[in-house]
Amino acid sequence: MGKIYLIRHGETDSNKGHRFQGRINMPLNAKGLEQSEKLAAYMQHLPVDKIYCSSMLRACMTAAPLAMSKNMSYQPLDLLQEVSFGAWEGLEYAEISRRWPKEMDDFLTRPGEWIPPQGESFHDVARRCQAAFDYIFEREGHEKNIAIVSHGGIIRVQLCLLLGIPLNNLWKLSVHNVSVSMLNDWQGNIIAETINDDHFAREQGKSVNWLHK
Repeated sequence: MGKIYLIRHGETDSNKGHRFQGRINMPLNAKGLEQSEKLAAYMQHLPVDKIYCSSMLRACMTAAPLAMSKNMSYQPLDLLQEVSFGAWEGLEYAEISRRWPKEMDDFLTRPGEWIPPQGESFHDVARRCQAAFDYIFEREGHEKNIAIVSHGGIIRVQLCLLLGIPLNNLWKLSVHNVSVSMLNDWQGNIIAETINDDHFAREQGKSVNWLHK
């Protein structure tokens, strides 16, 4: 039996400012760097055989301390890049809601039917996530313990794919910055063990849940 760790990157200034980030290649901020170190410490004694991550800067910066703590490298994959939000990228929620009210309503209430302005639909993203899984499992099989560092939107879609959840329900899954969702892999049969575990990095009494990565 192998394990799959789906890990979201640490905080960026766009996360802190509640802006849609998407393909904007933001680095981690000071808090995000601290979170990445806490992630590495938390996972120090967990079995990890291979680390894959989104090729975007914030994911690579999160994967680097983990890889160092395990004395291994990480492999960036373009297939794991965050959802392209098109014309929404860099904008705050309120402005998007004002300029695209119908699209925002679809995004929040029927994400599986959302048609983005100049971006990717979640069905497009699901095909990309499946291609990433196919690539990883073809090379690693289902017995290894694999860490995959990516983004909030990507991890929600990954969980939908692995657990058979309709895409219209993806916002029912919380994925905080630097959280770990751990799944057991029984030769391709996936069982969720924990989802959105960020206890190791959480400030006492605080937990931030911002939808859009």
